[in-house]
Amino acid sequence: MNGQTSENPESIEWDAIDGILKKEYGEQVPQHYAPKVYYSLGGNEPLDGISIYVDKENKCYHYVTYGFSEIYEKETDQKDISGFGFELTFRLKYTKLLEKYPTWPINLLQNIAKATFSKGLTFKAYQTLSSGPIRLEPSTEIKGIIFTFDPTLKEMKTENGNVEFLQIFGLTSSEYQNIIDKKIDRREFISQVQTKNQLLITDAERK
Repeated sequence: MNGQTSENPESIEWDAIDGILKKEYGEQVPQHYAPKVYYSLGGNEPLDGISIYVDKENKCYHYVTYGFSEIYEKETDQKDISGFGFELTFRLKYTKLLEKYPTWPINLLQNIAKATFSKGLTFKAYQTLSSGPIRLEPSTEIKGIIFTFDPTLKEMKTENGNVEFLQIFGLTSSEYQNIIDKKIDRREFISQVQTKNQLLITDAERK
């Protein structure tokens, strides 16, 4: 929003998110992505940052955004809601831990942010979105997403208002269409997935 960094004394909410993640991942230092030019300074990427943690036990990367909510000082008149009221997360399965995280989820998260910032689109749990292939190379059958609550990061209350952590879960074309056609109930679908995949980790290789 202002292009400040987390070292700024006004970054109350950024630091609050970091605090929640520290409880989750201990002293792990995440890899972090930040745009070269902040959105408020004319850049094309709305999010000021995305942290990527490694969950070795569950073999996944955990992406967490900074920027949908008011991560710096309060700017809106809505006292109970911070910014758009949420931050996004994404858990991606890996078969081999890479030295650097896959970058395509960054593009996915920034593209969602562009729709939010330019068109005012906000998202809630169990809402779906036709994303097209969530990555270009290699090809994938995951061509839609559903928003749900992050299984471990709970709603956060800060001086700037409340923030929900919404997690993206990748859907195959048939899953997405069945949900849209109401052949599958959204909540039941998520509950069924969690019987075998409690953290709702997206597997881009899934058919």
